[in-house]
Amino acid sequence: MLAAALALAGEQGVGGLSMDAIARRAGVSKETLYRWWPSKADVVLDALAERGRETIPLPDTGSLREDLRRFLRATVDSAEPGTVRLLHALAAASAADESTALQVRDRFLATRRSDLGQLLGRAVARGELASSHADLAIDLIYGCMWYRLIFRIGQLDYGWADSVADVIAPEPSARQGEGPTR
Repeated sequence: MLAAALALAGEQGVGGLSMDAIARRAGVSKETLYRWWPSKADVVLDALAERGRETIPLPDTGSLREDLRRFLRATVDSAEPGTVRLLHALAAASAADESTALQVRDRFLATRRSDLGQLLGRAVARGELASSHADLAIDLIYGCMWYRLIFRIGQLDYGWADSVADVIAPEPSARQGEGPTR
């Protein structure tokens, strides 16, 4: 049902989506769909959250920089045209309506933030990131991503992913801790 909702939303946009169409595509009754989700928005947001969990794994290489690089590259890979169109529609609807914004925040964005928070939490435990910086790192990463995605300021590509990983978790300088050179 979630896959059907995402496929239809990517093809038709959220405005053209209906519970009838989702049920037909999924091969279930409309009653079955309503048993799980009260609205098409709920289905779509849960579908996006589930897709994120499936397509963007939480790497655990023992290095914050490498974990971020892999996580962000998987995020880039998951940004298919239909999904991007759907995210644009959700951002526009959220900007126009506070209740939609809250629903998007609580049903979709919270899951993505939580997943990235787990990755950063491991880095805090290893001493690679100050715990006071973890929430800000999440905001910086997703803020930058949404800025590029929604306003088309730059590409979401591997170069972006690697640069963000480098900024959040810079490579230790080989000369770090040494005194000034003479």
